[in-house]
Amino acid sequence: MKKNLFLFFIAFLTRSYSQVYTAGTFLANYMDINPDVMINYVVVPYTNDTYSVSIFNNPSYDLEFTAHGAVSSSGSAAYIKVTSLDPNVSISFGRWDSVFVPGGPGWNVTKVAKPLNPGEQINASGTVWDNTTLYFTDHSGAGGGNKNVNDWIGGDKYLGVKYQNGNMTAYGWIKLQCSTKDTCLIKEYSSSQITTGLREGRKDYPRIYPNPISNAIYIELNEADVSDIMMSDLLGREVKMNVEVKDKKMKIGFDPDLPSGCYFLRYKTGSVSHVKKLVKEAR
Repeated sequence: MKKNLFLFFIAFLTRSYSQVYTAGTFLANYMDINPDVMINYVVVPYTNDTYSVSIFNNPSYDLEFTAHGAVSSSGSAAYIKVTSLDPNVSISFGRWDSVFVPGGPGWNVTKVAKPLNPGEQINASGTVWDNTTLYFTDHSGAGGGNKNVNDWIGGDKYLGVKYQNGNMTAYGWIKLQCSTKDTCLIKEYSSSQITTGLREGRKDYPRIYPNPISNAIYIELNEADVSDIMMSDLLGREVKMNVEVKDKKMKIGFDPDLPSGCYFLRYKTGSVSHVKKLVKEAR
């Protein structure tokens, strides 16, 4: 019994301190793809569409979307997929799909990307990450063995992505709308900043108030060694601040005309990075 309580306590602490990222929530970096990019295939005649993005601000592309349609004497290829171009960037895995090809090589296997609904957690415990190729739709066939993967068809869905390089981690999402098995729109994407040991600020260490904010916030330092303070809006643009320290209290002032909306305050205590979401309400 004591062991079970201890394990529960450890799990609670881990959940309390880990930053939660959800599909559709604007993170530090955001891009509206305007107009939406359509990737589409036609089996006859053969067509092939590709679109590449770098949602973690890599100098080169980190993900490539492909719509592919072709037919030959050996069978057909009809699918929409996403491929990681960077070994540090992984895609949220959903499930395996397989079909037996009579008289062929046996089982034809597809890795299907996991479709996330708005508000669903990207970095949930138990999430499986894959840095190869995963599929949104797949209707390829050979010898009578035809795929029927339709997991992403219908409405807006989100692709969860992760950047992991040593102890540097970031998460993000890409919004897609697949109207049919052969057509998807890529609409927008957002990602967190790449940080080391990112954690949600503890409510009492240090205390940060008020929230919602007005023209200033206060940080009670106490025993906390607070450094590297920066605030940004949902597009990752840095907000100008005036910092004053007096009597173990830090005052951070903002422009009185700071627009209403959500902001992210990032800071360190010692070597640990934290992020706290702040809200400025409309007057």
